[in-house]
Amino acid sequence: MTSEGSPESVEPREAARRLLEAVPDERVSDALLMLRQLADEPKTERPRRRFRTVGVFDGERDLGKRSKAIVRDEFGGGSSKTA
Repeated sequence: MTSEGSPESVEPREAARRLLEAVPDERVSDALLMLRQLADEPKTERPRRRFRTVGVFDGERDLGKRSKAIVRDEFGGGSSKTA
């Protein structure tokens, strides 16, 4: 490895050191904060998966189409007109 090698040929830790040296003094505290957050992250094997489920409905096929009529009948609405 050469001292002036391309970024691809430099070890990641060495590349990080070089980048930190290039950070302006007024931004070093920001870089330090970010590095502390990365260093303090718990090392977990994998993130937990979130499983989604789909509800299965066992009912009349046209229930969605008839929903207004069903609500009207159940709550005692008189007219069969819809809004």
